[in-house]
Amino acid sequence: MLRSAKSLRLSSAEIETCRRVGLDVGAVRTPADFAAAFDRWIDAVGEVRPDVMERLVREMARAKGVTLPSRLSVVPSSGCPD
Repeated sequence: MLRSAKSLRLSSAEIETCRRVGLDVGAVRTPADFAAAFDRWIDAVGEVRPDVMERLVREMARAKGVTLPSRLSVVPSSGCPD
């Protein structure tokens, strides 16, 4: 990845690597474009494969030395209708 001022250029190998995991960077020209493409990818992965997203978050936290809170669960209230 080459950066020059507000421009960004990816090699064809980098574009192919991103495509293998579902990240579309074909129209990326700036760091902001890359961030937007990555945000869309994160949203899609979180929606379709929450287990993969959880593993990704845990590995990122482990790499940074951050402790994550325990997993939260939703408990239905007895006073609320279904």
